[in-house]
Amino acid sequence: MKLIFRRWPAAVILAMAIVTIAPPTKGFATEAAWARLAEGGYTILLGYARTPGSGEPLRPDLGDCENTKSLSDRGIQEARRIGMRFAARAVSISAIYAGEFCRALETAETAFGRREVETRAFLNSIVGGGDPYTIPAELITAVETYDRAGNQLMVTHPVLIKAISGSTPREGEAIIIARGVNPGDKPRVINRLLLD
Repeated sequence: MKLIFRRWPAAVILAMAIVTIAPPTKGFATEAAWARLAEGGYTILLGYARTPGSGEPLRPDLGDCENTKSLSDRGIQEARRIGMRFAARAVSISAIYAGEFCRALETAETAFGRREVETRAFLNSIVGGGDPYTIPAELITAVETYDRAGNQLMVTHPVLIKAISGSTPREGEAIIIARGVNPGDKPRVINRLLLD
């Protein structure tokens, strides 16, 4: 039996080489982020889910969250999917905090259950409250002093996440952070996690 060797076009060889040495995909990065969270000891920052309209709603929806629907129908579905992603991965979450704005609180409660969520004023939006890139000292302290098993999750506003990470998170993207190099330093971004 005679073997027939064909000449492969240079373009095919180049394409195979690129596929072989291509950098990790977003899916790979997300898998690495889940693996990190399995270790525990991290803080997960998550922006609130979709609201009616676009961008940061201007209305202050502090208080009376029982009678306020702050998330759009898509936002409610997004929050539920986020909760299911964490449940499916069985990532240990020891504490869940949300800002006092109803949109942050509703996101956290829809995703993780009403009984599990505590509010923290330092997670409120910093829009219009002075320098938007000033990270509240209480948030830095909460990250630095966290020493429980599992991870802590905080639902907040995109502008606060941008102040820490340097970029506005995409919808359904969480930022994994850890304490800064020195006490009082801005928290370090460890990884990003695509959830939606």
